Amino acid sequence: MRALSSMDRPPHPNPLPEGRGGTTVGAYAWYIAVLMALSHLVSFLDRFVMGLAAVPIKTELGLSDTQIGLLAGLGFVILYSVVAVPLGQLADVVNRKRMIAVGIFFWSVATAACAFADSFGSLFLARLSVGLGEASLVPAAMSLIAAYFTRDKLGRAVSLFTMGAGLGKSAAYIAGAAILAWSIPRGGLTVPGLGHFVPWQVLFLAASLPGFVLVVLMLTTVREPVRTRTGKRPGAGPALAYLRANLRVYLTFGIAAISVIMEVQTIAAWAPSFFAREHNMTAAEAGYLVGSAALLASIFGALSGGFLTDWMQSRGLIGAPSITMAVSLVATAVSGLVLYTTPSLAIAVPAYAIVQFMTSAGSPAGLAGIQMMTPPEYRGLISSIFLCGVTLIAVGLGPTFIGVLTDHVFTGPRGLGTALLAANLVFAVIGIVAALSCRRGFQALRVA
Repeated sequence: MRALSSMDRPPHPNPLPEGRGGTTVGAYAWYIAVLMALSHLVSFLDRFVMGLAAVPIKTELGLSDTQIGLLAGLGFVILYSVVAVPLGQLADVVNRKRMIAVGIFFWSVATAACAFADSFGSLFLARLSVGLGEASLVPAAMSLIAAYFTRDKLGRAVSLFTMGAGLGKSAAYIAGAAILAWSIPRGGLTVPGLGHFVPWQVLFLAASLPGFVLVVLMLTTVREPVRTRTGKRPGAGPALAYLRANLRVYLTFGIAAISVIMEVQTIAAWAPSFFAREHNMTAAEAGYLVGSAALLASIFGALSGGFLTDWMQSRGLIGAPSITMAVSLVATAVSGLVLYTTPSLAIAVPAYAIVQFMTSAGSPAGLAGIQMMTPPEYRGLISSIFLCGVTLIAVGLGPTFIGVLTDHVFTGPRGLGTALLAANLVFAVIGIVAALSCRRGFQALRVA
C-alpha cells in the first residue's frame, strides 16, 4: 500500500477514527463543519439565484413561464436526483475532499456559463450542469462530517451544514438584489477580454466567484480522514443489501424526514405569494418580509435543532433525531394553523417566523440520523439515495402540490391559505406518525 501523503493524513492532534464514537472533537473538526456549511451556502446561492434573475431573463430572451419553471426547478431537480446515487456510491470509495472540490469547481463554472447563455437551450444546459455539480456535495460532505464528529456532537455539526442552505437562499435574494441595484443604473458591466454583460448576467458572474475560493480552501486546508472499517464489505451490493435488510426503519425514518422538508419547501415557495394575496402586500413588501424573517429564523432554528438532538443523545433517549423531527412537526402544525387562518398581519408575521424556525430545527435531524444509522462504508451511497428521494418528492412535488390544490380544490379568494393549511396538517400528521414509529428500530441500527 502506498504511504499516506500529508494531505491524506487525519488532522493532529486527536484524529477521530471514522465510524466510532470518541470523546473529543477539536477545533479542526468544527472548521471542517463550517467549511462544509459554507459550501452548502454557495450551492444554494447558485441554485436560487435563478429566481431573482427570472424576470429580466424572460423579457430579454423571450422565454415562456414553462421554460422559466424548468430552469428554476424541475429540470434542475431531475438531473440532480439521478446523479446523486452514483455520486454517493463514489463518495464511499474516493477522496471526499477532492470530490467536493471538483463538484464546487464544476457548478461554479456552470453558474458562470449562465452569464454567457443567449437562448433557452444554452441556459438550460448550464442549469443542468449546476445540478450535476451540486449533487456531489451532500453525500461526500455528510460522510466527511460524520467521520470527524462524535455522535454526541454530530447533530450540531449537521445543523451548521443545513443552516448553510437557509443562508444561501437568503443570500441569493439579498446579495443578488444589491448586485442588481448596483448594475442596473450602470447598464451592466464590461469585463476586459470577455465583453459587456447586462445586469442579470452580472448576477450569475458574481454568484460564481465564491465557489472558486472554496475550491482553494478545500484542496489546501482539508485533510481526508483515514477510513476505518466496521467489518462490513464496502460496495454498492452490500450497501443495498443492508438497506433492504433494514428497509422498514429507513423507510419510516425517510418519510418523517421528507415530511419535514415538504413543510420547508412549500412555505419557501409560496410564502411571498401568501402574504401578497392574503394580507394585501406588494410583491416587494412580501419578499422583504419573508426574506428578513426567514434569515434569522433559519439560523437559530437549525442550531437549536442540532443542540436538541445532541442533548437527547447525551441523555440516552431512544431515537433522538426522530423525536426532534416529531417535535418540529407538532410545533409547525400549531404555528401554521395560526399563520394560515389569522387575518392580522401582526400575528401572521411571528407565526411565520415560528414556522421557519421549527422547520429549520427539524431539517438537520434527518441528515444526522441517516449517518447514525449507516455504517461508514455505506454512508455515501445510502445518503445519496435518501437525498434523491427527498429531492424528488419534497422539492419536486411539494410546491406543485399546493398549486394543484389552489387550481382545482380551494379556488376561493382565500384558497392559497387554505391549501397551505391543509398541506401543513397532512404533512405534519404523516411525519409525526412515521417519526415515532421508527424510534426503536433506529436505536437498534445506530452505529455512530
